Amino acid sequence: MKNKVLLICGSLLLLLFIVLGTYTWYLFFLRTTGEYSIVTGEGTKTGDIVLIDNGNSIYETDASDVSDEDVNNVLPYKFKIINQGNDLQEYTLYLEDLPVNSINDGCTNQTLLKREQLKYQLIVNSKVIKEDYLSNIKDNILDTRSVNGKDANAYELRIYIHDEAEDWYGKHYHYRVVLKKTN
Repeated sequence: MKNKVLLICGSLLLLLFIVLGTYTWYLFFLRTTGEYSIVTGEGTKTGDIVLIDNGNSIYETDASDVSDEDVNNVLPYKFKIINQGNDLQEYTLYLEDLPVNSINDGCTNQTLLKREQLKYQLIVNSKVIKEDYLSNIKDNILDTRSVNGKDANAYELRIYIHDEAEDWYGKHYHYRVVLKKTN
């Protein structure tokens, strides 16, 4: 009976070792070579750096306008940039408007908010680094930064209607954050 239990445990350990070894070989040799960009359900991969998406990139304004003091009450869009390689990687994040009807929610040109009506707050690794109107973002560049090998930068992006905006009720804004490697 003891020999049977030892044989089963040994077989399971050997199988686990083979599976983990194969997966490690795949990660090391196949996934980290070449220059490519893949968009998946999890996010975007560019070379060794990955944008892992943890939130919703649709801002719907069925609530109310927000003052700068109350911006922390806005639900943030959270994501991480993870460097899966060993070397320092530089990247740029772009904020791109999604076209009307790209999301099946009945959005039209009349129900779409303009960037001039919206403000944003960008937090990186728990520190607020930018707060301004969306219309002041130059060339759609949200952030340019680097990340060390086997490290990550955690982001929170809050987009909200500023309390001075007019004609916003029942409108929304669609966007996506795009990762591009710069080195």
